[in-house]
Amino acid sequence: MRKRILMAAAEEMKTRGVKFTMSDLARRLSLSKTSLYEHFASKNELVHDILTTAIQDIQEQEQEIYSSPKLSTAEKIQALLKIAPKVFGAINNHSLYDDLRHYYPDEWHLVSDFRQEQLNHLTSFIIPNIENDLLRPINVAVLRQIIASAMNDLFNFRFLEESNMTHADALAAMADIAVYGLLPRNK
Repeated sequence: MRKRILMAAAEEMKTRGVKFTMSDLARRLSLSKTSLYEHFASKNELVHDILTTAIQDIQEQEQEIYSSPKLSTAEKIQALLKIAPKVFGAINNHSLYDDLRHYYPDEWHLVSDFRQEQLNHLTSFIIPNIENDLLRPINVAVLRQIIASAMNDLFNFRFLEESNMTHADALAAMADIAVYGLLPRNK
């Protein structure tokens, strides 16, 4: 039942953002609010568990990418930059991240800290590949800042709406530019 509630709450977040109510969720599940609170002490706990589940999903995907013998170094970097949680499906609510930051600062910090951890892992992957001449020498600190800034900007719902893009579309475009730059691909 707990997993069913979690999945339904994630659906509510995808459509209404974090502004959904426990009443909305109870209606979706045809349960009483009391039944919801038997499984989750608060909406904060529920939002926290959704984010934790999404983070675990991303970590599993990252591990698969890092350990894949089939992907080149460039393909791994591109895949890592465009990774998104699969467990709850695509997030189309463009204001979700801004609302999360505003209404759930502790959970936003959880997400923010995780994104920093992702950057640390990516940097730790890139540096030895530069040292082994699998990537060209670059200023890794600048690359890290470019990626962090781009990811922050790609969480901006106004940009996504104006560009008529999903978050996944924006991540894929950023990953392509970061890995392949402006030069034409070799044919």
